[in-house]
Amino acid sequence: MKPTRYTQEMYDEYFSKGYWTDETTSALWDRNAVQYPDQEAFVDAHRRLTWSQVKLMSDRIAFNLLGLGLKRDEFLFSLLPNCVESYLMRGACEKAGVICGSALMTIREMEIGHVFKQFSAVGIAIPTEFRRFPFYKAVQEMRPNFNLLRHVIVMGGKVPEGALSLEAMMQQPENVPPGYFDRTTIGATEVSMIGFTSGTTGMPKGAEHVQCARIAMAKGYAAGPKLHGKDIVLNIISPVGGLSSAFTYNGSAALVGAKVVLLDVWSPEKTFALIEKEKATILLAVPAQLAKLALDPSYVNFDLSSLRCICTSTAPLPYSLATAVEERFKVPVVNFYGQFDAGSIAGVSIDDPLEVRRSTVGKPLKENTTALLGEDGKEVAPGEIGEVVYTGPTAGSGYYGDVETTLKVWGKLGKEGRCRSGDLAKFNQDGYLILVGRKKDVIIRGGQNIFPAEEEGLLLTHPKINSVAIVPMPDPIMGEKCCAYVVLKEGETLSFEEMVSFLKDKKIANYKIPERLEVRKELPLKGLQKIAKGPLCKDIIEKLKAEGKL
Repeated sequence: MKPTRYTQEMYDEYFSKGYWTDETTSALWDRNAVQYPDQEAFVDAHRRLTWSQVKLMSDRIAFNLLGLGLKRDEFLFSLLPNCVESYLMRGACEKAGVICGSALMTIREMEIGHVFKQFSAVGIAIPTEFRRFPFYKAVQEMRPNFNLLRHVIVMGGKVPEGALSLEAMMQQPENVPPGYFDRTTIGATEVSMIGFTSGTTGMPKGAEHVQCARIAMAKGYAAGPKLHGKDIVLNIISPVGGLSSAFTYNGSAALVGAKVVLLDVWSPEKTFALIEKEKATILLAVPAQLAKLALDPSYVNFDLSSLRCICTSTAPLPYSLATAVEERFKVPVVNFYGQFDAGSIAGVSIDDPLEVRRSTVGKPLKENTTALLGEDGKEVAPGEIGEVVYTGPTAGSGYYGDVETTLKVWGKLGKEGRCRSGDLAKFNQDGYLILVGRKKDVIIRGGQNIFPAEEEGLLLTHPKINSVAIVPMPDPIMGEKCCAYVVLKEGETLSFEEMVSFLKDKKIANYKIPERLEVRKELPLKGLQKIAKGPLCKDIIEKLKAEGKL
């Protein structure tokens, strides 16, 4: 399938400059099977596969998909956790010419049904159950409403009657003839995958993944930590994410033949144990996970000396959190900046000075065009805050079958279109990009702008706090004030006065300090890592109304 946004002009320029190549993920896997046949490629709690086994099993799955009658550019929804089978299924779909969809494991019947309907899914791959949610039962109950859904593929040993066994597909046939997929494999300039957003502002949107752009992105990710073939990458991020996917599936690790270790259900202690067991050299984690790792005392029980770098993305990394992580684990944090829907934008290097790593997201990728625009649509001066807009060879190709949404985000199709990120940032005097928050999250208190990410980053370093979200609180005089929603560590209590004292000790301006504290057992999530602030905004408004303050 042709990408929504890319044009021949883009292909001609980006290929001629070497930004894009004809490489695909499945071709990299096959190459590694020849060059490193006995070297481990993917490891999870149940499997350890070498590169030759990865090729063999992905070939077998692709062979079976074609045997089921799946046709070129038909859509299969792979709703699998962070495990080897998830990666094999995506690679197999690429070889079979089937477009593979991937989403976070937190979506449920409503979102799954939306994907079935909007994207005409002919098949789905799922666990029977995961995190106590009965995926197979849910899909079977929905199945009569979706006539196009022909195949339900189930991972694991216990396969319900009427379902297809992914395990059986991985075992047969014994060998696939050489060149069998030459006519079906999805090319570097075609849509090979659809990544679904977590759907907090509506139903999930399908972001197109095209191999030429994804591998260009992966090369940038590999450069940040100076990834090499002896590295062992521990991925504790859900596999659908931008950093996780491009680093561990779409290219970075495959480019150099590095091993990837996967953790399906994460916890700090499980993470530490896997670093010790597998001698992981690089850890992939989102900032919320890093905050929990930095606060968990159990790290002293494990040998973490193999670790040489931590890579992170998907959300702002506050200076205080970067400092806490680097000081605790004695390794540099490499921060990448990009967007799941639209590609990579900037990143720091393991060789960058400490202040650059901790306070910026690096310089924009030189092959891209990146600018900061003010409310008037004009570029802002260095040091001033503007919205990040960008385009280039690492940028995404739009939304699957949705020109209207693509135009809303990019403005135009083709090279002239620029993604309006919704992120606010500024350039320092050396040209490094400093993120200050989301445009929609800015809280304006009496005419003064407050960027919640700053306060959230500070509060995440409080020894009693597990997670935090700062949301606007309507005020008849100031317009808005800040309310802090926090989840505390087990057995802890936190007063409003303690929170204020902690922030004042951090030398933060008084107007930025939250003027209300709400302690919750949990915060609503979009996906597995990011906090959904919409429900919290509604909650504080309802509380203020009940108290007669609105």
